[in-house]
Amino acid sequence: MSHDTGTADRAVRHYDPPDERTPVIGRDAGTWSSWFRVLLGLTSFANLRYRIDAALDGRELVMVVVWLTVVASAYTAVVWFFGRIDRFRGVSPWIPAALLQLPMLLYPMGIGSDPLHQALAVYTSLGMLLCGAMRYGGLEVAAVPMLVLRRRSRIYSPFNTVDIIEQAFRRERTRGVMWATALALTVFVVLAYWWVPLLLSVAPVKDQLGDSLLLPGFWALLLVVPLVWFAAHTVRGRDRYRAVPVGQRWPGLAAAALLLLMPTLAVRQVPDAIWGLIMITGVLVGLATLLRLPFRRRSGTSRHEDVASSR
Repeated sequence: MSHDTGTADRAVRHYDPPDERTPVIGRDAGTWSSWFRVLLGLTSFANLRYRIDAALDGRELVMVVVWLTVVASAYTAVVWFFGRIDRFRGVSPWIPAALLQLPMLLYPMGIGSDPLHQALAVYTSLGMLLCGAMRYGGLEVAAVPMLVLRRRSRIYSPFNTVDIIEQAFRRERTRGVMWATALALTVFVVLAYWWVPLLLSVAPVKDQLGDSLLLPGFWALLLVVPLVWFAAHTVRGRDRYRAVPVGQRWPGLAAAALLLLMPTLAVRQVPDAIWGLIMITGVLVGLATLLRLPFRRRSGTSRHEDVASSR
């Protein structure tokens, strides 16, 4: 065995080998990321409670309940319908992520009434709580349909960045000083830039603390430490990881997730910016899939003709 290969083997052996219990990105959530979803969901509900009380009267509150029922029923019906069509089975997780998130653009675009916008916010917050409770790693707006239909479809979400980072830390067997340092910095930055701004949007907390807990954006650069650490593991184990499916190359995926999170956390645009990236990617993947359909049909037809001629 060469020196390089031996180094790669030792680097990869730090991580648990993939097996049938390996989590699937966009479907399975780990323990830490599940509790993170619950924390954000509860904080979001606290924010909504004061926001809705201040903005809506009794009649409008009834309309929020009506719209919430309509939204939940519509999402469940759409997921059920597409699940019954064979052509949509096995489709890229980017496509349903983009399609299911599109209605949420009604709020930032100012389309619809205030009760509808509040119902969409309540539905998303409920989805975060359900994803955490069910340890479902898919898109938040798909949580209610998955619970009702008893499915666990793979649909990408901004929280998958946290899922990936958690798995990378959990599967690292050499838990020394660098592991603890990288983990502590990651937890600190994610909470400080993802959860704290949401917490400060709750009216009583805002009145008491103001913006005192908001950190300058440059502190998000602390994520460079875990990013470089995971990148180093990836480089050292690159030979061995070539035989591992891309969705299970946890150190490299974690480095990419941290690289994505760093600028979006710094400008406090998480999860909105990542939702936007998911939607754009889903649209592009969907267009590419549509463009490939004629070629797939031709190849399928030619294969049938070859089989027929051989008979």
